[in-house]
Amino acid sequence: MSVVRLGRARAAVLAISWLAGSGLAGCSVEPLPVLPNVRPTIEVTQAPVSVNQPFFYGYELRWAGYDVDGRVDYFRYAVDPPTAPNAETTWVRTLENRQSFLFHADHVDTTTDQTAEGYHTIVLEAVDDRGAISPPVWRSLTSFTIAPTVQIIQPPINHFFQPTFGPSFRLGWTGNDPDGRGTNKPVKYKFKIFNDASTEFDWLQMLTNPDSLRRRYAPDFSEWDSVGGDTTAVDIRDLVPKRRYMAIVVAFDEVGAYSPVFNQDVNMLLFDVNYAGLLGPKMTVYNESFYYSLGSGGYSLDPASFIHTEAPAGKPVRFNWFGTTPAGGYVAGYRWMLDGNVGNNTPRDDENAQFDRWSRSSPLTLGVDLPPFNPANNSETHTLYIEATDNNQQTSLAVVQFAVVRAVFDKELLFVDDTRLSGDRPVTGGCVDRPRGVWPTAAELDTFFFAKGGVPWKCYPTGTLSPTGIFSGYDYDTLGTRFLPQGTLTLQRLSRYRHVVWYTDNKSARFINDPFSTVEPMSELRWLTLPGRSNPIGTWIGQGGQLWMFGGGTATALQINWEKAPPADVYSQTDGELVPGRFMYDVFGWRSEISAKSMAQATAPPHPIGRSTSPMDYTGLPDYLFEKGVDTDPIAVYAPNRIGLSDFYQTAHIGDGITKPNNMIEDRDPSPGIKREESVLDTLYESVGGQFGAQRPIMTVYYGGFGGQIQVYSGFQLWYWRREQQLAILDWVLQKAWRIPRRNVPR
Repeated sequence: MSVVRLGRARAAVLAISWLAGSGLAGCSVEPLPVLPNVRPTIEVTQAPVSVNQPFFYGYELRWAGYDVDGRVDYFRYAVDPPTAPNAETTWVRTLENRQSFLFHADHVDTTTDQTAEGYHTIVLEAVDDRGAISPPVWRSLTSFTIAPTVQIIQPPINHFFQPTFGPSFRLGWTGNDPDGRGTNKPVKYKFKIFNDASTEFDWLQMLTNPDSLRRRYAPDFSEWDSVGGDTTAVDIRDLVPKRRYMAIVVAFDEVGAYSPVFNQDVNMLLFDVNYAGLLGPKMTVYNESFYYSLGSGGYSLDPASFIHTEAPAGKPVRFNWFGTTPAGGYVAGYRWMLDGNVGNNTPRDDENAQFDRWSRSSPLTLGVDLPPFNPANNSETHTLYIEATDNNQQTSLAVVQFAVVRAVFDKELLFVDDTRLSGDRPVTGGCVDRPRGVWPTAAELDTFFFAKGGVPWKCYPTGTLSPTGIFSGYDYDTLGTRFLPQGTLTLQRLSRYRHVVWYTDNKSARFINDPFSTVEPMSELRWLTLPGRSNPIGTWIGQGGQLWMFGGGTATALQINWEKAPPADVYSQTDGELVPGRFMYDVFGWRSEISAKSMAQATAPPHPIGRSTSPMDYTGLPDYLFEKGVDTDPIAVYAPNRIGLSDFYQTAHIGDGITKPNNMIEDRDPSPGIKREESVLDTLYESVGGQFGAQRPIMTVYYGGFGGQIQVYSGFQLWYWRREQQLAILDWVLQKAWRIPRRNVPR
């Protein structure tokens, strides 16, 4: 029987098998020769196409293999194979047809270019079922990675300030790998301690040309100590007193790139070492008006190191403090004196009255309530000395010099505009361009609040009259903070007003430029609450002032300087951000967690407002707050020159709310031995819709606190709601809560 030859060995085998199964074994079969094995082939289907174009350090290659006379059994690849003749290549075997590669990138050209590069080659081969190997294919590319960063944070680093430590101290840092896979943590850190007597590296060259260190030790820094990416602090021990040292930290990512910047404001800490007895705990002193941490421990009576603040006359004055020590240490005791001689260690005859001598030392003395001061004139100055001693008998001194200021309160009401909204843009003809962007601009907000009303608007169509501002009928002064010269907002100025309304929007609260910058200057509120700065608003409240803050950005302005941990825009007691000494905590009673999120509407709480006895009259407040609508707030009246409707009729806005339980129970009877606890924080409105969802407090009234007055906080933009609701909230605060009269004029 004749059989057609298929010309391929595999086809011949199939034909023979078929004949054997057909029952025709008696037929004659011509034997087929075994053909030579054909090498398989391999093709790269996805890879970088240009060796000159840099590609991300993590890249997936794909390939396909073919075998015309059999099957591909597996693939193999090599990364950066040796180029020397007869060198042994290390192959990686795989059954996959794709592979993710992490290409090493460690060459840094400059310290200003935060990228690292590396040139790499990948070779691929296919192996068939009879061991034949395909001709190799390869791809070469230049990979890059964004170099990680590292910042020394403990102690705070500043090339203008050279700290002094004892023979042991803790070095802490933070790192970031912006293009890390699955995490932004560097995979490891390396650090090294040099001293001015070491012969390993020239000390003067290190100080004058820090990048010489990088060139000497990069890219591996093999002679340095190493820790994992989860370790961000180490204890440095056994240093030699009377020597100068430099501590340096470098971060590494997963493909070997290192942080290339070597700088005494970033990762190089220059410091002196002295005997332990010359140092002491690092002191922090605070109250409702300031929060100040001294740069280091030690005992100094240099006036340049004093903390300066103000205090209200006729009211008790509270100061709080604590000290921190290096790892393994603790504060054994604190003591204080007022307006005395720090060298006089004679014990007090009366611990509760003889303030010009040192108090008894105790680790529990973490603050003092000074009795009211009554200056003969409008102000007088006092000095508080606070001493902390640790377990090694190291002592530090903090000195607070405070001016006691008497409140005048000869005026009733001040409105403070702390926004940084868009200003008018002049055009030809002496007019201004039509307002654009989210309503309101700076001019529109002024009109909304303060316009007399019924006045023709310049450059508007004939017959267009300005609306009446919602504050019309009240007697008030106004103050804009955008162009305040430094020091203008003083306690002396605030002390003339019994009530202050302050508003800061969320966008303005986030500006970080100097408050005197002409471009996006930070809000005054954020400026006043920077660490180490004294905020006169808190002192003014201690004098008996009453405050209402709103705008959707006030909590952010007050807290963002203290934000420590993600998530962003959440200020938490748990994370140490919302604690005593913070304005929102002390003045408004928001003490659990504050979040800045979008909200849509609001409602009066369906549960009791809060106070257990003697509630205020909350009648007149709307049960529900809605956004403006065409039927309630016609744009032709309130924004007649606007280009579009969507910027005026908004459906959500960013505001502040309490996002964890915040029960405020305080003793309301100051009598000794008598306790009368009740709720002192009333919730007037809760969120509905937006990112907050439902039932998050967004407007409260606080009856407790150091001032003992009513303080109102609204975590929203008053101008977002319908006009009738704006007026109702405004009149309730000013008339019912504060008893401020209003003239009967139309609005």
